[in-house]
Amino acid sequence: MLSQVRHLTLTLSMYALFAILAPSGSLCLTVTIDPAAKYQVFEGWGTSLCWWAVTAGKWAEANRNGLIGAIVDPDTGLGYTCFRYNIGGGDQPGHTHLSGNRAVPGFKPTENGQYDWTADQYQRTILQGIAARGKGPIFEAFSNSPPWWMTVSGCASGNAGGADNLKPAYFTSFADYLSEVVKHYKDVWGITFRTVEPFNEPSSGYWKENGGQEGCGFKSQQSKMIKELGKQLALKGLSPASRVSASDETAIDQAVTSIKSYDDSAFSFLSQINSHSYGGWNLRKTIDSLARAHKKNLWQSESGPLGKDKDTTDITMWMSDVIMQDLRVMKANAWIDWQVCDNVADWRTIEINDSKQSYKYNKRYFMHAAFSRFIRPGSQIIASSDANSVAALVPNGNLVVVLRNGDYAEKKYTIDLSKCAVSGASAKVYLFSLPGSLAKQSDALVMEKQVAYTAPRQSITTLVFPGTSSIECLSQSISTSPKPAIRIYDNMIHFSLISKADYQFDLYDNSGRRVVNIQGRPNASCESSIKRYRSLRGVYVAKVRQDGFVYSHKITILR
Repeated sequence: MLSQVRHLTLTLSMYALFAILAPSGSLCLTVTIDPAAKYQVFEGWGTSLCWWAVTAGKWAEANRNGLIGAIVDPDTGLGYTCFRYNIGGGDQPGHTHLSGNRAVPGFKPTENGQYDWTADQYQRTILQGIAARGKGPIFEAFSNSPPWWMTVSGCASGNAGGADNLKPAYFTSFADYLSEVVKHYKDVWGITFRTVEPFNEPSSGYWKENGGQEGCGFKSQQSKMIKELGKQLALKGLSPASRVSASDETAIDQAVTSIKSYDDSAFSFLSQINSHSYGGWNLRKTIDSLARAHKKNLWQSESGPLGKDKDTTDITMWMSDVIMQDLRVMKANAWIDWQVCDNVADWRTIEINDSKQSYKYNKRYFMHAAFSRFIRPGSQIIASSDANSVAALVPNGNLVVVLRNGDYAEKKYTIDLSKCAVSGASAKVYLFSLPGSLAKQSDALVMEKQVAYTAPRQSITTLVFPGTSSIECLSQSISTSPKPAIRIYDNMIHFSLISKADYQFDLYDNSGRRVVNIQGRPNASCESSIKRYRSLRGVYVAKVRQDGFVYSHKITILR
């Protein structure tokens, strides 16, 4: 008996020693969710349309609609709602260096000629298909280059050495061109671009003459261009529905430098700060602070695995970390992929075959879906204590927690919900894992406001806790100002506002789907109104964003 006790003691001692020396991956990490610490309201996920839409727009209608559904459907697709349309500049006749579908035609091929509104019909076909099928889409127009005849080099791919390429006398002409295209889209094709971006990676030095894609150096005088474009949008009656965004720099550090160079007059025309997140990640907090200081919306407007082609890390898992940190640290209001249907394998989310007019999903598709199907437009990002997690209160009242395990061993978590008003006994669990799938798992039990969960290696887990909070609690204002009042009469939705600043009005149905999205500017008495949508009937949640604050109201619409 004594020998058995000694053996047991030795065994326990060895086990204790193993526990001390075990790798950190075997320890249990506690992730505390704190709904009281509220951050950005999330507008949605998205993609640019160039250049995949230039070819996919040629597909037969049924095939094209299938692809659009894979992108916009919130249940079976990606549920994307933010789309960036490229206003082509068009290159000089005789130039043949723009490759394939990157040769996006411009709408004014010569300086003294007429606008050609038949140009770019295929990208437009995809845009209109998204407008018809998408739920509350947000559209942004952006430019890679001015028309060739406005450039110093006479070439739409750039200038010698990557220098600035807009002729000094053509700032107003370029602003007139962009605003004229935006006006035509609104008046003729019923597409309203909420923002118009005159630059693309303007300080990168990438854009040189005879290159393979449109580009324009714009390192200096960005403020002047923003003001000229803002004035043209106002003169044509397009603002405040359409405002200027900038500066779409390649990396966050470059974006910070550009934003700090803008004068107050430029900021008066700017409604949204855009930055790509290819690099400069150490300044994520800085760009968030700048956006909040200037009370501007902040989009991560383009990203992808730039320079990671020789990295040994799985690109899909690497990209999932970029997404998570852009939400957690940068606090982006939207996250936009470069091209959802890129030609390059590591960059694409959906692989398309133009000759067969077919498409198929790759592993990045399922990774993105693990975020985008669950953190929906109107969600509020809240505090989660672990850097490899993100938490959101979504419009239907659920709590969503996404966990990322990039390790090569499983990881044990305890999700601490002690600060949450949990109403359910379990959470729905969805698992993305390599080589690439997103599948429903067994529900996770909630016991004493805690969930124990073991995440497989190289995986993303999405947990949905039902009915955790009311949507009315999603965006409690920290302001002492009176909240906007919303009333319905004379077949209109009327609301008073707290200031004369620009506002955004959103309406959500009971499922959390946004059915109305409008931006505007109040009248002199700080009031505004919109025509009642005849198809609306029932209980809705109205959200008004103004002066950096968000206010929620429950309203009932009767016919």
